Amino acid sequence: MKTLKTQVFGFMMLLLGAGMLASCSDDPAAKKEYDPNKPVTLTSFYPESGGVATKVILNGENFGSDVDNIKVYFNDKEAAVIESIGDKIYAICPRKPGEGDENDVITCKVKVKVGDKVQEYPNTFSYQIQTVVTTVCGIVGAPDEVVMGNLAQTSIPPVTYLAVDNDNNIFCSLRNRNNYYHENKVILVNEDEDMSRLLIPDTGAPLNQPCMLDDGKTVYIPTDNGFEYWTMSSENMWSPIKQSMKPNTGEVLTIDFKHSFAMSTLDGYMYIRAKNGILYKIEPSTGLTTQVTNGLMSGSDSYMAFSRKNPNMLYLAYTNNHCIFSYDLKTGKHQLIAGISGKSGYIDGNGASAMFNEPRQLILDDNDDMYIADTNNHVIRKVTPDGKVSTVIGQAGKSGYQDGSPEDALFNRPFGVCINKEGIIYIGDFENQCVRRLAIE
Repeated sequence: MKTLKTQVFGFMMLLLGAGMLASCSDDPAAKKEYDPNKPVTLTSFYPESGGVATKVILNGENFGSDVDNIKVYFNDKEAAVIESIGDKIYAICPRKPGEGDENDVITCKVKVKVGDKVQEYPNTFSYQIQTVVTTVCGIVGAPDEVVMGNLAQTSIPPVTYLAVDNDNNIFCSLRNRNNYYHENKVILVNEDEDMSRLLIPDTGAPLNQPCMLDDGKTVYIPTDNGFEYWTMSSENMWSPIKQSMKPNTGEVLTIDFKHSFAMSTLDGYMYIRAKNGILYKIEPSTGLTTQVTNGLMSGSDSYMAFSRKNPNMLYLAYTNNHCIFSYDLKTGKHQLIAGISGKSGYIDGNGASAMFNEPRQLILDDNDDMYIADTNNHVIRKVTPDGKVSTVIGQAGKSGYQDGSPEDALFNRPFGVCINKEGIIYIGDFENQCVRRLAIE
């Protein structure tokens, strides 16, 4: 099993061996522009095997440096092109580009398209189907201080909740375990750029689950209580702005605690449920807030996300009641999806036969499968649209720290989960003070 430092060192060596891509990218004179009158030629790529989100260097000639003019395909599935310097392309392997054989290996033809010219490498890429956890950043047992820089040197206090934007910037809420109400922070982490950055050194109140607007470039973060929340956008270089919920005409806001925002693509509003059971919707540009219903479960923290396939369906993890509910914006129906309300435990199964122990942040993928940080069971759980609950990774009831496969991986009270456009899941591993990365097939 590789440690984070080994992984980072190995990829740095890969870049150096490929001709110091990172250094050349900073030197405009070193970049070779695309000549449409010359052919595109391919020579080699490295590594020749890997899985989802493997970083691949592709060598050849006449690629140019305009990534908008370059496409890379593994079989027929498009890869993310991060950078090109003319004779080298840095790309990210897409998720599951085909069907695997009896050994869970997908043989991939690798093609490069520059302008209208398409070429294919003579050798193939062996894609390994796998479910594995690795560490993105953080140092287990480190002092509760923030050290920013490259990911190998990044050290952080306990990580709570996460969100990710279209550029794979991960926004992490951090908690001061010595004083819950002071010096809580927000950082930005980016795997592709191998860096971390402090965005908010002291939020003035405990922070909870961040949420992206559907523009993919604006993040909203609620504070624990009161009407305040924070916003940040790529358009202002992620400069934090403190804002406040404002009652719409005729409204009276009654909010005790608030734990998460959920963005609705149905109407463009940001939804929030107070601990007293009242559901509100907020107009993002003005902060004007309107009550939706007061019929939701009261007395528990809750974390929320909307369905991608059925955008009127809101899912809520009721942490202190150990269960998952849905709420239909159109019908007002609020019903149990999984777990036993008021009873903690651990059981995989269907609907009300399953058990959780303080479920927190949840996310949904493109198939409407739900992934949940089941905090006190130390695992990541999955709930299918028909209510079947299973354990994706981690060992129920056993806390610890270990990267690896579902049989090996260990967490220590995971709080947060988010999912990027490639289907990679990031995990806020609270007690381990780490951001973990789950590649799941």
